[in-house]
Amino acid sequence: MSEPVRLFFLGGLGEVGRNMLVIEAESKLLVVDCGLSFPNDEMLGVDLVLPDFSYVADRAKDCLAVVLTHGHEDHVGALSWFLKEVPVPVYATPLTLGLAGRRLKEWNIEEAELNAISAPGNLKLGPFDLSFFAMCHSIPDAVSVVINTSQGRIFYTSDFKLDETPVDGRRTDLMGLARVAEEGIDVMLSDSTNAEVPGRTPSEAILGPELKRIFEGAGGKIVLACFASNLHRIQQVLEVAETLGKKVAFVGRSMIANVEVGRELGHLRVSNDTIVSIDDLSRLPEQDTIIVCTGSQGEPLSALSLIAAGEHKMVSVQPGDTVVLSASPIPGNESAVHRVLNGLFRAGAEVFHSGLDIVHVSGHGASEELAELALLMKPRYFVPVHGEYRQLATHARVAEEAGVPYAAIRIIEDGDVLELEDRTLSRGKHIPAGTILVDGLGVGDVGPVVLRDRKVLAGDGILVCVVTIDGHTGEVLAGPDLISRGFVYEDESRELLDEAADKVADALHALEDEKSTDWAAVKKACRRSLGEFVWNRTRRRPMILPIVMEI
Repeated sequence: MSEPVRLFFLGGLGEVGRNMLVIEAESKLLVVDCGLSFPNDEMLGVDLVLPDFSYVADRAKDCLAVVLTHGHEDHVGALSWFLKEVPVPVYATPLTLGLAGRRLKEWNIEEAELNAISAPGNLKLGPFDLSFFAMCHSIPDAVSVVINTSQGRIFYTSDFKLDETPVDGRRTDLMGLARVAEEGIDVMLSDSTNAEVPGRTPSEAILGPELKRIFEGAGGKIVLACFASNLHRIQQVLEVAETLGKKVAFVGRSMIANVEVGRELGHLRVSNDTIVSIDDLSRLPEQDTIIVCTGSQGEPLSALSLIAAGEHKMVSVQPGDTVVLSASPIPGNESAVHRVLNGLFRAGAEVFHSGLDIVHVSGHGASEELAELALLMKPRYFVPVHGEYRQLATHARVAEEAGVPYAAIRIIEDGDVLELEDRTLSRGKHIPAGTILVDGLGVGDVGPVVLRDRKVLAGDGILVCVVTIDGHTGEVLAGPDLISRGFVYEDESRELLDEAADKVADALHALEDEKSTDWAAVKKACRRSLGEFVWNRTRRRPMILPIVMEI
């Protein structure tokens, strides 16, 4: 008897980002999307968060390929790290390949096998027969994928919206999906990002007239921040700029790179003299310039954050300038975005943002669109994906109201396994599905213990206790000397530190009487005596680091 087809997510369920689906059939693995996410407030010093794909890496010989549904970082951002562990072919539409390929080159992954697909289109990979369908999203060239296996048919929507008037004219292929639905869908995996939003997501096309109104009323230069991958938004900015006779400069490494790829592949259509280098801005009247930059999420070193703080080398904001923040904050980024907004207002700019103005629309379908697609596909089983647990649960209710039986809905999280056998879906054995933290060039070397230490250091600081001891007799020759970092300011708290040093000295003298040369016991005495004193006097618990020098 053939084995069941197993499907599970290594990221993207119970969270926003890190989307990574794995399907296993006939002992072969297929990976769909390989994304990253950004650290939360508790991940101090961490730059990026990757899925823990060790399950696939351990079976690298069984993995056939990675299929990418679109070019957003939460779907392709972890590819560079994954291909180092699992060097397999990559399949995606041309724009997605262009964006992902640039990142691979940055990480010196030159030999990756990149293969273009089309929508509609088909692909055979071992036991998997794949069909691709155009999906409207906030980035061009997005697709959904139908995966035919020996045990049933799986439909993965990826990110989508049902925009009737998309900027590029490429709508979600409902007719193609309807034909597949007539053949039968056994498992539908559907995007839940906007499940809590009632109604329908407005069309991207509504922003063009609004941007024109804002640009026409601008007296000075215009700065607009959006996602570097939102080529639909950038196209509308370029069209308005050409209409008004303004010049556009791009700022930010990812923004410049994505615009180059978009122009090469025909997704950005603009005359050459509309786009200028940032170096040329000083020679143009400010009222005739538009600067499109990164930083819509308040990233600390992004272009907009530096501009708001007055620290950007090429661009400054002053009274009379106009700033458009053409994005909504990703959950968890609100405080960073507000910090940037405050800086822009403080500089005297006129600021337009999604909290007050129509300068952004989502790329994800709202509840009516989610219900419409579920109704169209009529799956035997429905699995909400992409989102925090409350969004998954809300999407489950939306699907039930659209006619999917309650018993046919499965809410799962990262690592939960679903087994499809003879078109029947059941739960399998859970697999490990954690996170890999990237800190600088370090990948996976920051774990819970390191994060815990960083939290202690951030909260109460560190107190270093240096003592020199005779290696033969255990006699204290020098110290203890206390060094405070992030605990108290030494110059203003000298009396407290001197008193703490006396307490440690008393504890060490007790060990001298025993002629102890057990350095572990010496360090323990330092920690205990210093910790008790500091807690009693300050009600703080700094990290205490004893350093014993032996002579």
